[in-house]
Amino acid sequence: MYSETPLPHRAVLWRSVGSTGSVVPADGCVDLILRDGHVVVAGPSTRWIATQHDGAQTTHGLRLPPGTASRVLHLELAELTDRLVSLDELMTRARAGALRTAMLGTAMLGTAMLDGERGPEVSDGLRSLAEQAAADDGWSRTVHRFATAALPAMRVASELGASDRTFRRRMLASFGYGYATLVRIERARRARELLAQGLTVGDAAATAGFADQPHLSREFRRLVGASPAQFAGSAA
Repeated sequence: MYSETPLPHRAVLWRSVGSTGSVVPADGCVDLILRDGHVVVAGPSTRWIATQHDGAQTTHGLRLPPGTASRVLHLELAELTDRLVSLDELMTRARAGALRTAMLGTAMLGTAMLDGERGPEVSDGLRSLAEQAAADDGWSRTVHRFATAALPAMRVASELGASDRTFRRRMLASFGYGYATLVRIERARRARELLAQGLTVGDAAATAGFADQPHLSREFRRLVGASPAQFAGSAA
């Protein structure tokens, strides 16, 4: 069983029980994952991934939207792209301990929510992480909005008052990948939504902004881990 709970500022708390593993499309997010008492960081995903089985215990995670996790981890995200790394390998013992405590609180909240309760201390810990992720000057949100509209990178850099090199460097630090990759992730996300709504593969490709149906198929193989037809069939 898998469930998600939106938290403030677009962060998502998720909970997985008894899963034997699944395929997760690339979404550019970063996940803090608590499994068997250990916390690992799933870096920004730019290709589909296969998740691990839950084992004997429930797996809890906190998904941080694209462009936000660097403020929680205090790291430049390019070194984590498409990697699964133990929290202890990334930061000081004190910082890792603080995040682990917050994740343990996340697990407690996930359990409490099933019983219709919410402890204020745990809720405050989750809110603090979500607020850290969202506490920026709007730069990441602006970039995300431009990427959703598929604006060219040079125009985006100009709109933000940055050189192409500065824009790329900040993208790698804040998102973990370049602007073109974010555009691809957003375009594939839109196509998944359209296919789930029942559009044909051809119509989804045209509406989401793909050059043609083969272009959509190539992107799905890398980003979604299934063909458009397979995804549409599983979403039906």
